[in-house]
Amino acid sequence: MSKEKEVKLPQQYSKIAFLEAAVDGNESVLLRVVLEDGKTYTKDEVAELVAAWKTKEVKT
Repeated sequence: MSKEKEVKLPQQYSKIAFLEAAVDGNESVLLRVVLEDGKTYTKDEVAELVAAWKTKEVKT
């Protein structure tokens, strides 16, 4: 009898879950801008999206 390895995928959360876990108002506003309704994200994906948004060039 062989034992199959269980592959664990990273936990994914909705935009609402990230908003409820936001530490302050600034973080909440940033997450509202970066995340899309109806999609789920891992913590790493959100960190990457936020970092990319913060380094975006400002249009004038």
